[in-house]
Amino acid sequence: MARHAPPQITPQKELLVPQRIAVTGATGLIGTALCHALIARGDSVVAFSRNPSQRNRLPATVTVAPWLPHDARATAAALHGCDAIVNLVGASIAGTRWTDRYKDILWQSRVPATANLVAACALLDTPPQTLISSSGSGYYGFRNHTFPVTEDSPAGDDYLAGLCVAWESAAIAAEQLGMRVAIVRTSVVLDAREGALPLMALPFRLWVGGRVGSGTQPIAWIHRDDLVSLMLYLIDQPTARGAYNAVAPECVDNAMFSAAIAHTLHRPNWLPVPAFVLRLVFGEMADALLLNGQTMQSDRLAAAEVGYRYGSLIPALQNLWERPA
Repeated sequence: MARHAPPQITPQKELLVPQRIAVTGATGLIGTALCHALIARGDSVVAFSRNPSQRNRLPATVTVAPWLPHDARATAAALHGCDAIVNLVGASIAGTRWTDRYKDILWQSRVPATANLVAACALLDTPPQTLISSSGSGYYGFRNHTFPVTEDSPAGDDYLAGLCVAWESAAIAAEQLGMRVAIVRTSVVLDAREGALPLMALPFRLWVGGRVGSGTQPIAWIHRDDLVSLMLYLIDQPTARGAYNAVAPECVDNAMFSAAIAHTLHRPNWLPVPAFVLRLVFGEMADALLLNGQTMQSDRLAAAEVGYRYGSLIPALQNLWERPA
């Protein structure tokens, strides 16, 4: 069932002094969109990236700094004069099968990397005032689909939940420096060209799409533009601290999500993917990301009356498919 979304409220940026914002993971899906939004509204941006070759994805006025996750002094030098940091570091959760080696990559690219970022802030005479740090809906672990998780729900006890807990703890350490810390527990981010959606849509484009597994597992999702708006809100709102669930108000399950993709792409929805096939191909990742999920909502954003441009799935998908390639 969809919850009623409050009227959209955008940060009153015109009333604020332009800021200098550092963004880690700046050439990724979310980071690229955020950098463009920050520049468009008059902020200056320091973009940290492991891939300097992706510089062309960013606005020309962005200052690009190499991301050196084990060099706090180099990071501190690049952070000098920044008012806020948006921390989006982390190897793709859905990048490959979760071997022990890849689990170590997931850990190292999040927990020690975020700890290094906080250590860099500690080296500054005047650290940034704010840290907005990414986390994931995996924080809540596998859940009973009947009851929604909110920001006050406890952490789960599986691998992904443990990773998110440690990642968040590394960021929260910045509070000891007097920094305001907000954690963004991100659901599946919808974008037409990057992330999960193109992979989910591919079978439908090939006319062989269908639900995944039983189809009853919930999918918490958010349109990329709404996630960027949330990041801007958290940067600008001086009282925003603690965890926020980045999720659209309409809750759907996998069968509904599959039907929405088929409807908006004008393709059939007829060939389900059995759970055993996914477990055979993806191993542990299949249960963590594909065959289970959370019914998720954000009580904190609802209370703050932060609304959504794309609060319902079908309009969100239609908007994405209609965008130029």
